[in-house]
Amino acid sequence: MNKAVNVPVINKMMADFEKENMKTEMMQEIMGEMLDDVMEEEGDVEETEKIVSQVLDEIGVSFSNEIPSVALSSGSTSTGTMTSNTAKVPALANGGTTNSSATNSDSALDDLQRRFNNLDK
Repeated sequence: MNKAVNVPVINKMMADFEKENMKTEMMQEIMGEMLDDVMEEEGDVEETEKIVSQVLDEIGVSFSNEIPSVALSSGSTSTGTMTSNTAKVPALANGGTTNSSATNSDSALDDLQRRFNNLDK
């Protein structure tokens, strides 16, 4: 069996096949992106955003009220990491959330703040 199968030649063929397969996948991806760009019309992005926001409004998802903003004071240290004194996790906008689970969010937010403060210790 060893005389019939030349392992180095088969390994080289497999490596060449894998290399050519990766090239083909990359070309296919590039061609797909180019076709998408060509077929895209001027107002498609705005129309897509409008449809997405309409669907999110229909199901009751509002990111502007639920994503907290992080206030940073004077940036970071020389390594790019924040210290516990430079950033605080603020409460969610409009008193937590827009639904009845505001107390659960407050306790979750308190837990998150506690874990954030413990990172430097």
